[in-house]
Order: sequence, then structure tokens, then C-alpha cells
Amino acid sequence: MAEAPDLLQSAREGIQNFLNQMYEDGRLAEEIYREAEGAVVPSVEGWLSDPDIDRLSPNLKDGLWDAIRAQRWEDIVNAHLRFVNFGTGGIRQLMAFNKADILKAAEPGGIDARILKGPNTINNIVLLRCAAGVARYLTTSDEFDKPSAVVGYDSRIQGAAFAQAITEVLLSEGLKVHLFDEAVPYPEVTYAIPILDADVGIFISASHNDYRYNGFKLSGPNGSQIPPDVRDEILEKFIHTITPADIHPIPLSTAQPEALKRLMFLGGDAPLQGLDYFGREHTLVDMHSRHTDHVKSFLFTPDLAEREKASANPLKIAYCAFHGSGRIAVPRLLREVGFTDVKPITVGGLNDLDGLFPSFCSEPGREQQPDPGDPRAADIAVTAFKKEFPGEFEDLDILIGTDPDADRCGVVIKVPENQRH
Repeated sequence: MAEAPDLLQSAREGIQNFLNQMYEDGRLAEEIYREAEGAVVPSVEGWLSDPDIDRLSPNLKDGLWDAIRAQRWEDIVNAHLRFVNFGTGGIRQLMAFNKADILKAAEPGGIDARILKGPNTINNIVLLRCAAGVARYLTTSDEFDKPSAVVGYDSRIQGAAFAQAITEVLLSEGLKVHLFDEAVPYPEVTYAIPILDADVGIFISASHNDYRYNGFKLSGPNGSQIPPDVRDEILEKFIHTITPADIHPIPLSTAQPEALKRLMFLGGDAPLQGLDYFGREHTLVDMHSRHTDHVKSFLFTPDLAEREKASANPLKIAYCAFHGSGRIAVPRLLREVGFTDVKPITVGGLNDLDGLFPSFCSEPGREQQPDPGDPRAADIAVTAFKKEFPGEFEDLDILIGTDPDADRCGVVIKVPENQRH
């Protein structure tokens, strides 16, 4: 690129001027100012000069150059300030800083969208580094013999593509991988880890954050969150030391039998129509049924189904998936437990997998979270139910909602009029 030296110099100057102005205006603490001064420009230059980024993500540099041409200094600083924060449950961060870029990322092949990316956003390079780092931790520790992982995703943008990319990295590092064949609730992933005697679980999700976010949830051998000291070790000694040059995914479409034999699929009782299992359909484990049976074992009233069947007034339930991965699992569980009157809410695509969460506000500065515990989400669900089932709301007993990864539940109940005060 003939203009690269001049563009890069303009980036250096633009970033520094932006930081200076923010600091002088009192909008940037000195600690962050000093951190940004020392980190942002080297990070930008490093990503633009790394030849292995071209191999892993051909459109990434063009997206960064576009941001430099547009003088998006604030977004560039935020994208390259540091590596994404790694909390107890993993990482959760923005995929992009504006809706236009998010829509590009949501398009087919958008895992390599030409948008602004950096170490402080969720993107293919960051997630591949995380996956490779976790794999290196497992394969270099004496604690794990022939390590294996469970990989899943919910309705977040490019969840399936990210899960496959992570699987390809884990296979290249010698792991055995159990990959879910469709979006599933996070609790099903955490259940599968110990059941399959796996060592780690990786789940692509940003829980109930708004449509701009995505994340990388990490679970330990028993399905729980990894202890902070182990998490910090994985981050500092492995993920932070991984570079794009260390990452050599094995594409599933061209993988040799030696690698593919370490790939197993998780899902239902039969392969999904139209999905490529890369010749590994015979490995499919019906985890949906096993997880449902597991949850049913928690019932305090094992004869609930008989009671409901004999009742003159069976419970009337509405369910809202809020565009998330509970859309199949929750109604199935409720019906198998014995509730016969379960109405999933489908108006506005609320029962469809959609990481853009179109039922929620996405205007800049007013983004709404698909959080079933938020009164705004309750209003969305109630309004949609009344539209889809006219005249039935008064007879409804309870409305249940789950967030995109279906590990958070909210309920709407009707308080009797004489108790509302």
C-alpha cells in the first residue's frame, strides 16, 4: 500500500493529539492516559505489520486502515488500549463500536468482516489467541492426560463460525473436541463437560449484554467457573504469550482423518438437516435428552405430569426466548415435565436466533439489553404475547423469559388487584 507510511504517521499524530486533548479536558485519568500513550500506537503498528494476521484474517488490516482514514481516533484507542479483560467467567466485550460495523459482522462470512478490530474487541484474532492459549495450558500441564474440550455457542453474531474456528485451533493443538451442532443454553454446556469427562468448556456468548457484544466463556472440568488463580495463569502465561504466528488452525473442510477422529458432535437424537458434520455424524451424542433428564431429576414433585393431566385448570405458561438459545430447550423441558399449555412467543422473531436482538432498541446511546430481569424486556414480552394471542393474557398464569444463553431466567406474574397496593 503506497499510502501506508503517510497514513501510519497520521495515525500516530491523530492518536496522540486525541489523547492529549482528552487528558487536558479532564476526560481521561492520568493512569489511563499514560497506559494509552505506551500501548495504542505500538499495538496498531504491530497488527498492521504482522504477516500472520493476513493468513488468519485477510480483511482485518483493511478494516484498521479504513478507521485510520476516517480518523476514528477514539474507537482506535478503545480497540487497541489493552487485551480484553479476562474475568472469572471469561471475557465479554464489544465486537464493534457502531451499528454499521456490527451489521457487516453479521453478514455471511462476517467473522472476517472489514471492520475496526483490536486486542480490546471480540474478533477472530482475539478468540483464536484465547483458544490457543487455553489449549497450550492443557497440553503442557501434567494434570491433564489427552485433554478434551466442549465447545458451544448461543445466538450471538457469528457464534457458530467462532465456535468452528475455535474447534479448528483446538484440534491443531492436539485436543479432542466435543462441538455442539446448534445454539444451546450455557447450562447444557456446563453439564456436558463433566458428563463427558472433558477438561474445559468454551462458550461463545455475552450473556445478556446488548447486540454489540460477544464473549468467550470458560468453564473448568466440573462445569463451574475456573478459579481466579488458574484463570490468571492461563491468561498471563499462555494467552498473552500466543501470537498469530503460533496459530495454525486445521480447517474442518480439509482436515486429515487423524485430526477429524478427535472431533465429536453434541446435539439431539439425529443429525440436523443441511449441516455439514464433516463425515462425523456417527459421533453425535444426544446431549439434549440427557440434559433434560438431568434437570427433570431436580423436581420436588415427581408426579407433576400426572397432577397437571388430572387438573381441571392446568397451568397456562407463556415463554419468551428473547431471540436466544432457550427457544427449543425451555419449551421442551416444560412440556416433558408435564405442562401441556406452553405458548412460545414468536411475534417479532422473539423465538428466532438473532444476535441483533431486533425487538430491543439499538439506537446509539439507548441500546437495550435482552435481560429477562429488566422491566423493559418484560414489557416487550407481554406486548408481544397480547399481539400474538389476543384476549388470552387475562387467563395466563405466568410468563417466563430467558436471556440469549438461557442461564438467566425472569418471570412475569399478575398480582391480584386487591394486593397491588
